[in-house]
Amino acid sequence: MDFIREKAGGRPGGGELKKVAPPPLSRKLERKLAEDINKRAEAFIRKFRRQLVLQRLDSIENYQQMLKRGT
Repeated sequence: MDFIREKAGGRPGGGELKKVAPPPLSRKLERKLAEDINKRAEAFIRKFRRQLVLQRLDSIENYQQMLKRGT
């Protein structure tokens, strides 16, 4: 939502801020934006899960090395 300042009494800089709705987007553009957001979210989730797997593997490797040192 954007804001616009209405002049009061012709004074520059005076007046009230009023909310102005942005022009409506076409359904095709809205769908395209939603698809783009979904793709980015899915990519983020895939990357996050990949990082979790790598961290788990590092943790297992560190644990195994610790066990070898102890015996």
